[in-house]
Amino acid sequence: MATLFYRYSRLSILAVLLLTLAGLGALLTLGRQEDPSLTERFGVVVTAFPGASAERVEALITDPIEDSIRELPEIDEVVSTSRSGISLININIREDLNPTEVDQAWTQIREQVDAVRPFLPAEAGAPDVERSYLGAATLITVLGWTAEGEPNLAILSRLARDLEDRLRNIPGTDQTDTYGIAEEEIRILADPDALAALGLTIGELASRISRADAKTPAGELRSSDVNLNVEIGGEFETLDRIRTVPVSETVNGEFVRLGDVAEIERGIRTPAAAMAYFNGDRTVFVAGFLQPELRVDQWTERARAEIAAFAAENPGVSVDIVFAQSDYVESRLNGLSVNLGYSALIVFAVLFLLMGWRAALIVGSALPLTVLFVLFLINLYDEPLHQMSVTGLVVALGLLIDNAIVVVDEYQLRRARGLPPLDAINHSLKHLFGPLLASTLTTVFAFAPIALMPGAAGEFIGMIGVSVIFAVVASFILAMTVVPAFAGWFDHNNYAEGRHSFLRDGLRFKPLEYFYRGILQAVTTRPWVGLVGGAILPIAGFAAATTLPMQFFPPTDRDMFQIEMVLPANTSIEETQRQVLRATELLEAYDGVIDVGWTLGESPPRTYYNVIGNESSAPYLAAGWVRTQSAEVTHDLLPRLQHDMIDAFPQARFLTLPFEQGPPTAAPIELKIFGPDLATLDRLGDEIRQVLAQTPGVTTTVAGMRMGEPVARVNVDEASAELAGIRLEDLANRLRADFDGVPGGSILEGVEEMPVRVIAAANRRASVSDLASSPLLTNPESGILSAPVSAIGEVGLSPEVASIRRQDGERMNPIFAYLEPFSLPAPVLDDFMVRLETAGVEMPAGYSLQIGGEAEARGDAMGNLFGTAAPLLILMIGSVVLAFNSFRFAGVVFISGFLSVGLAMFGVWMFGTPLGFNAIVGSMGLVGLSINGTIVVLSALRANPAAEALDMAAIQDTIVDATRHIISTTLTTIGGFVPLILSGDSFWLPFAAAVAGGVAGSAVLALLFAPAAFVMLARARQKRRDFHERLKKRVRRGALMQAAE
Repeated sequence: MATLFYRYSRLSILAVLLLTLAGLGALLTLGRQEDPSLTERFGVVVTAFPGASAERVEALITDPIEDSIRELPEIDEVVSTSRSGISLININIREDLNPTEVDQAWTQIREQVDAVRPFLPAEAGAPDVERSYLGAATLITVLGWTAEGEPNLAILSRLARDLEDRLRNIPGTDQTDTYGIAEEEIRILADPDALAALGLTIGELASRISRADAKTPAGELRSSDVNLNVEIGGEFETLDRIRTVPVSETVNGEFVRLGDVAEIERGIRTPAAAMAYFNGDRTVFVAGFLQPELRVDQWTERARAEIAAFAAENPGVSVDIVFAQSDYVESRLNGLSVNLGYSALIVFAVLFLLMGWRAALIVGSALPLTVLFVLFLINLYDEPLHQMSVTGLVVALGLLIDNAIVVVDEYQLRRARGLPPLDAINHSLKHLFGPLLASTLTTVFAFAPIALMPGAAGEFIGMIGVSVIFAVVASFILAMTVVPAFAGWFDHNNYAEGRHSFLRDGLRFKPLEYFYRGILQAVTTRPWVGLVGGAILPIAGFAAATTLPMQFFPPTDRDMFQIEMVLPANTSIEETQRQVLRATELLEAYDGVIDVGWTLGESPPRTYYNVIGNESSAPYLAAGWVRTQSAEVTHDLLPRLQHDMIDAFPQARFLTLPFEQGPPTAAPIELKIFGPDLATLDRLGDEIRQVLAQTPGVTTTVAGMRMGEPVARVNVDEASAELAGIRLEDLANRLRADFDGVPGGSILEGVEEMPVRVIAAANRRASVSDLASSPLLTNPESGILSAPVSAIGEVGLSPEVASIRRQDGERMNPIFAYLEPFSLPAPVLDDFMVRLETAGVEMPAGYSLQIGGEAEARGDAMGNLFGTAAPLLILMIGSVVLAFNSFRFAGVVFISGFLSVGLAMFGVWMFGTPLGFNAIVGSMGLVGLSINGTIVVLSALRANPAAEALDMAAIQDTIVDATRHIISTTLTTIGGFVPLILSGDSFWLPFAAAVAGGVAGSAVLALLFAPAAFVMLARARQKRRDFHERLKKRVRRGALMQAAE
């Protein structure tokens, strides 16, 4: 069976052809995207409650919805924000649920929200459950006005919707969004005094107008011949039709028309709910999102053709693509493909130097075959190509041929000892099957926690583990089948002793071999030398790890960065617009800045996969992105820009942030204060912010709970209101109608519906004095037709809670700290905690402080990783114990694995990178790699009876025979990481440094530490045997003496 593929050449050829076709077919059909797709575990429930204070929103909206949602066991965390007029409840679903279970959880959430809807106030809107799409837009376009005159926002908005429809109809489109849409409306600007003279309010006027818009069906005439629908003529079609609506009748019997008491105009709704700007010009953005696991390049090509056709059909409007994910996907995958190519060249060069050209070609043939095999498996796994899956191939490149190296080297050794090819293959595979299977399984079990890790972090990096597992399994299969067949077919048949050729056999350096044998002699005769020598660097690595700063995921190197400006909560969108134009002018003055995009009042289009935007109805918010000439420009510009913007906008929270890798977090540092009283939470938050602001590295701090927002309050004298016949609730409804407007019908234009809104004239709803002078219809018995608001109460400004935050039903004041761009949060947080203790800030009884932000996310991810690793570690131990049939030798293997973690830490320290999540992941995977050499060496020693008998020459010969493939596999594994190390990528360098450093040191453990441990165990076993022999002799001698007596 072991020689099946050698004996049947057609079987091997067929296997190679099938792998080639399957791999190439997978390469052509695999999806392509920049980053992995993340499950939509995050979402928000949005409920409008117009005119309600934050405290009323909390009590009447947020609390009942929260309680209903938290009944579900699938919910991990619920964080809510109650603001004036709106409730936002952010939901986080448990990370251990798979995508199917997450979909079911969202269905249950909607059911729970629907169940509580009847118990909410009648004035509140219907709760809207929105799942947060995690992923960057595939394409973002901007529509600009190029015709003469001022930009027509109504036309731009209609065209944006048309373009959105066309993008939605492209096969493969998942969803589309528009940003900065200007809502059209028919506005009826009424004079409250004139209406009061007619005995009308804004609300009553809107009701009369709405009843005049005859769009309601009037039934159907039915006969034996035909059925006819009945309609009432007179529906709103023009502004003139609306002007003629009768609203009142004079004493003379004449009708007062709407046009007599109100100004009617068509235009854009003001104030706008949202705006968009690009390079200082008002615009509209349209974004398209591709379905996961599809080819972004092909979809983008179709979208570009559709956009070009759309632009040609609409002269006077420019349609430009401002973001295309395909450009970044192509750049990322091309870069990783180049790294893959360089790694392959390095690996082949190492093979040629150490094994000769023939063996290098035989072993090297396993490289493309294994890559094709892995591509086929990834396609079966239904995953696209992205930076994680391709990087997994780069990581595995040096591992792909480890098994092939060992098999070919063992085959050549047996051929050199005189065995014919068939017997050499048979004996080699029978000898190596167990050790190579054990080493493959240990590598699989080492990377399995990465592949199986739940949650967003696991979904992000999981394909690294999956790719490596696919690679080592494919490598083992090929090493047991096709590779030995190739070795036998292309054998040079010249193994005469003493004849060495560099081209045929690789590099041999006799003086070095003599020196190496001297080291082995010292190690085998004095095992403590090998044990101490092998442990020095790992111990130094563990010591160095204590000095390394912690990190979750590093920022990405990108020619873009995020911008965000948050003004005081009562800022109008017009003021935000002015500040955005000023900020754009300042940003464009910096060298290297190409484009500046903003959205106002809502979250911007997502230009990176982990940016979560759930903001809406926020006129004080402006956010967007800046595109620069290169990633280097971004890195150099951001620190200086952050300080400049803070100085230029002292009244705002202005952030310039690099895009971060990994799962999303609210801020680098987050401190959560829990407690019942809002005033106390506010005071504690201020005290903590003062300490944070003094901590080096912190640029901006902000409290999630805001107090003291000015509110125009009418303190009504209820007696006066009663005399005037005015109820407080009626007063609130009348004023809201005056200031916010009331719907009064609509006009249809094609498929567009423009609402009619009745509202007080702009000069009657702008200031506190306008509120005080607003006329109110009074009780006719009072003898006064109307009276101003000031007649029934005092009007003035008073402070009010602006927003209330809660987590899992408990009030919370989260404090967010933003840092210098590209700085590490962990050292800053450690410094802050020392300063906080020194400042003496203490939590009163019933209050607590918790750490959130990056530290919490990192802790959760590490818990998920190690929680998955625990059962797999047991399987790894079991496989090694079964392979050796010995607990002692398995113990040597795992001591070697533990020491390799210290070597990984030493590598991370040597390259000067933080101890980030990637470095930890690399160290875990390294354990499976580093013990492979130890397994091979110990297996070879145990298979040699002379070595078992402590024949030092035999032990040294066995180790020397194993050295070539140990060195070869070590150098090829390191060679696979060289391009990643040389690239200096902040994301991959810690991972590569950990694995490469550990693998380099693992050769020392395999060739020095493992033989020393073998000798010690063999001596101990020999002593036990000698002791038992002496004991047996004594027992036998005693028995003979007793018999003689």
